[in-house]
Amino acid sequence: MRFRRIVAVAAVVVAARVVCGGDGDDRARRPPPRLATFNIENYPASDRQEAGALAAIRATGAQVVAVQEIMDPPRFRRALRAALGGAWSTAFVALEDRSLHAVGLAFDRRAVRLAWARTSRATVTYPGARPTLEARLYPRGGGGAMRVFVIHLKAGGDGHAARARQLDALAPELARARAEGDDVYVLGDFNATGPADRALVQRIAGDAGLTWASRELACTAYWDRDDGCLGAALDHVLAPRPPRAIFAAEPCRSNGCALRDRCPAFVHEISDHCPVVVELP
Repeated sequence: MRFRRIVAVAAVVVAARVVCGGDGDDRARRPPPRLATFNIENYPASDRQEAGALAAIRATGAQVVAVQEIMDPPRFRRALRAALGGAWSTAFVALEDRSLHAVGLAFDRRAVRLAWARTSRATVTYPGARPTLEARLYPRGGGGAMRVFVIHLKAGGDGHAARARQLDALAPELARARAEGDDVYVLGDFNATGPADRALVQRIAGDAGLTWASRELACTAYWDRDDGCLGAALDHVLAPRPPRAIFAAEPCRSNGCALRDRCPAFVHEISDHCPVVVELP
């Protein structure tokens, strides 16, 4: 009889874990977080831009979003929580010159836990260069640590030497993070404008043992030129393994990248960049 009672109690406990979602079941059911990167041009340029940018973030369905060109991080955090809910938080680089654009992370604490975030000055290879945000996150659904680097590299023509110096300086940081056993991700505005830049991104990814997840994206931003509007693949993602899916969101997704008479309204009202969305395997 005692043996039967023990079996019965065990069956009840197992059933309760299935119904209530015990830790093991929760980890098995919960998918990995979706990532995104979004350069919000000179945020906050206006209240209209702010509302549109936050709507674009919501539309990505991402739980971890790398952001660039943030001029007022406290305002961004307040607006993010008002728009997406109190479970959202942020981490930003510490800037000595507050007139510079900041890079940072927005993340949903229901999906990930932030262990720490710090400012890396590896990419500060010239006056006015933007530092990099380095953060370690743990998915709530289980799995290993995610080491996320958010970057915004020097703008300029294809093969700009400053960008090469920035990525070469960042490479040892990526190698260190991988050696510590974390899954390493690099997200942000690489300002990769042509073949020389793309070759550099490929080399850095290869040296770090990472996958250039965004390699096949045709464009992630728009260049409003005198002869029209042209798409360009400026924003990129390096990841520890090929993603399940990756895409440039609206307006890039529906408008395409070919030269056209005018840019989508999004470019003038919100940002010249589209969010890039990554679904992890």
